Amino acid sequence: MFEVAFTEAVCNVLGATDPPALSSSELISALRVVRIESLDEGANKRTRLLTTLHNAQVLRGTGNTLILFINAAMSPARYVTDPLRWEALRGQLNAVLVLYGLRVNEEGKLARGHAATTLSEAAQFSGELLTELRRRGCHAVLLKYCSEELIQQSLFHAVSEASKTIPDRIRRHTGLAGDGAALYDQALGSQNMTPLIQINSLASDSEVSEHRGFKNILVGVHGHYRNPRAHRAAGLDRSA
Repeated sequence: MFEVAFTEAVCNVLGATDPPALSSSELISALRVVRIESLDEGANKRTRLLTTLHNAQVLRGTGNTLILFINAAMSPARYVTDPLRWEALRGQLNAVLVLYGLRVNEEGKLARGHAATTLSEAAQFSGELLTELRRRGCHAVLLKYCSEELIQQSLFHAVSEASKTIPDRIRRHTGLAGDGAALYDQALGSQNMTPLIQINSLASDSEVSEHRGFKNILVGVHGHYRNPRAHRAAGLDRSA
C-alpha cells in the first residue's frame, strides 16, 4: 500500500484546479474502473480525490487501487481528441513519480523507472521541457546554452540563457564586436548602415518590413531577457 505522501502527490497533479488536470466528472469516470462511484467530501478536487483513494486503499489493504486508478486516468484512449493534453499531464505526473522510482510509460501505464533523490534529478529524469523542445525540433545550439536551466525547470533563466545565442552567433558569423542594439544595427542594418546579414532578398517593401521587424524582435529580446552582468555565454565551445 502506498504512503499518504505519494497518494497526495499524485492527486495534486491529477486533481489540480486547472488543465491539463482531470475534471470532477473525468475523475469519477476513472474511479469507476476501480469500483468507486463518487468522490468523498472535501474543500476541492485534490483533497476529495486524496480522501477517496486513501480510504479505499486502507479499507482494501492494497495499493492496487491507486495503480489501477492512475492507469485508468492516464489511458491514452481518454485523450484521443487532445493528445497534447495527455503529454502535458504525463510530464507533470512523471516529475512527481520519478522521486519514487516510477513513471507513466507511453502506454499510459504506471511502470518502474529511474529513481531521483533530488528535485534537480527529478527534473532531469522527467525532462518535460527539454523533451518538448526536442520534439519541436529545437536547434541543437540553443540547448548548449540553456540545457541546465531547462533541466532545473527555470523558464525565465532558460530564456535568458537562450537569448545569449543570438548576439553570440551574430558576432561569430560577422566578425563584429559589441552587443545589443548597436550590434544588431551593424549586422542587420539601419537607415545609415547596409546589412551584413539578410533574412530575405529585401526585394520588396514587404521583405524590407519583415527584415526590420525581425531585427526589432531581437532588440526586444535583448532588452527584456538579457542579464546585463552576463552579456556573453561563458565556457561554451565556439566552434558551433
